[in-house]
Amino acid sequence: MPALRWLRLACAAIVPAALLAGPAAAVDLLGAYRQALENDANFLIAKANAEAAREALPQARAGLMPNLSFSGSRNKNHTDTTQNTILGPRSSQFDYFSEGQYLTLRQPLFRLSNVAQYRQAEAQVAGSDLQFEKERQNLAAKLAGAYFDVLAARDQLRFVVEQEKFLFEQWQRSQAMLVKGAGTRTDRDEAKARYDNVLAQKIEAANAVDLAERTLASITAAPTAALAPLDERRLPLETPVPASFEEWVAIGEGANPELASLRYAIEAAQQEVQKQRSGHFPTLDLIAQRSYSASETVSIIGNQFRTDLVGLQIAIPLYSGGSVLSSQRQALAGLERARQQYEAGRRQLGLNLRREYNNVVQGVAKVRALEQSLASAEQAVISTGMGVKAGVRNNLDVLNAGAQLYTVQRDLARARYDYAVARLRLKANAGTLDDADMELVNRWLGAAK
Repeated sequence: MPALRWLRLACAAIVPAALLAGPAAAVDLLGAYRQALENDANFLIAKANAEAAREALPQARAGLMPNLSFSGSRNKNHTDTTQNTILGPRSSQFDYFSEGQYLTLRQPLFRLSNVAQYRQAEAQVAGSDLQFEKERQNLAAKLAGAYFDVLAARDQLRFVVEQEKFLFEQWQRSQAMLVKGAGTRTDRDEAKARYDNVLAQKIEAANAVDLAERTLASITAAPTAALAPLDERRLPLETPVPASFEEWVAIGEGANPELASLRYAIEAAQQEVQKQRSGHFPTLDLIAQRSYSASETVSIIGNQFRTDLVGLQIAIPLYSGGSVLSSQRQALAGLERARQQYEAGRRQLGLNLRREYNNVVQGVAKVRALEQSLASAEQAVISTGMGVKAGVRNNLDVLNAGAQLYTVQRDLARARYDYAVARLRLKANAGTLDDADMELVNRWLGAAK
């Protein structure tokens, strides 16, 4: 009895909070998705990474553009000189100021490494933008999963509460029939045992609601409000379009942003190879300079010079201790790694698409089967009740029929949520999940409760 009393007290504390907690403002799937776009930390990290990566392009472009620099100096000099004369060594001291100003323009004419760096930056920026798009689609699918997990957890709690009420009524009825001599102690004890068990289930269900709501709130950064429920009358049970799995694979290989990003990673690795090979090639720059100097040496104190020059500067690498060849081998290994990462990503994409494709196809069949099972379970409860009145069924049969009904209700609700999420995940894996898809699923919802 103390354990049972503790269960009841725990239920009294947890369940009302799980059922009633949350602000008055209602949220649907689209509203939660917009909150997630503004507040999800992982998505904002991906956004910042994409913005940072885009700066690689202007930085690389700078290596192809003219470079203008200015330098200047002013120095105080003290010089001691000694000269050998016919009269012997003669020493002199000079104190003077010297200064110089230099304006230099350098325009690269032939630098293969800078060209490769620019092309590599283009590939890296394109790949980073695709990675950001992948994160957006992943966020949409993750948000939908968390949203429907909350609805599923709340449904489970509601079914448990209804089952608790049903079992309590059966327990009280069995007790009354036993007192009248029309029932058995076994019926009463069985009903009591199931009622006690459902109290523990209610605590577990309430904890599941709390965890699901916190998971959703961690994505939206907002308290879990009243959520718009799934309206089964609006839910279209449709197989994927296109119907062929091979067509989904073709779509995914062409549109999946993560796979496209890996292709750009190969391009970036190829440019890295070119960049390292350029270490064997000379560089050629155009130089233009205007300079002013005064008192550069002790022999021309007081003299001033203004000089303009234009010329070409070439640098030819001869030997660097083998570092160029080593860097080239390292770049080639990086290129092979990028190619294998793409192949691994392509294979994983096929597995992911197959899983979600099957989830949609099987989800349609599962929902329809459970809908039929629900109708049968409801009829079984009615028939069992009539059988008890006719004396051909007992209280245990009633308990079993009721338990089966609540199990089917729970499984059917979960199957509908899983089907809705699978449709979004299939499109996310194919790389075609957009706001229009979120709006479509949002139309399957009813008014928020």
